[in-house]
Amino acid sequence: MKNIGLFLLFIGLIYLINYLHLTLDKSEVSPHENTVKYKVKYLYNSDGDTATFRLEDGSEVSCRFLAVDAPEIGEEGYDEAKSFTNSSLRNAREIILELEPHSETYDRYDRLLAWVWTDGKLLQEKLLVNKHAVIRYLFDNYLYTDYLFRIQEQNNVTPKE
Repeated sequence: MKNIGLFLLFIGLIYLINYLHLTLDKSEVSPHENTVKYKVKYLYNSDGDTATFRLEDGSEVSCRFLAVDAPEIGEEGYDEAKSFTNSSLRNAREIILELEPHSETYDRYDRLLAWVWTDGKLLQEKLLVNKHAVIRYLFDNYLYTDYLFRIQEQNNVTPKE
């Protein structure tokens, strides 16, 4: 009987930790109501700021994460950034790609340009906080630009030259 009580307590603690993780690990920002969004399934990532997803219609799309730049292959930090992005996307229960109204939809390599939300948290923010990326490629005043600059500054992320 004592073992059952301990087991139930253990299960309860696991649920509590999971609940706190999901509720406390949120961005201060959330997707805007009036933007185009796609619920997707993660397939694989090329590096720290590019991944391929399956859309709900079954098609695949390569996505370049807006406003951040992670190390390229051969650069210091490439493996860590790629691994971090892979883990973040693989472990997400829900992934939403949000289009930026002030950006082109696709880049010159035909990659979708999007904000990436994993379980309610902006992946670009997580990359900055963990120092796997810096802010780059801003061509307008994007939805989350000010927020990301604040995150970058708070976490002492050094922008690339």
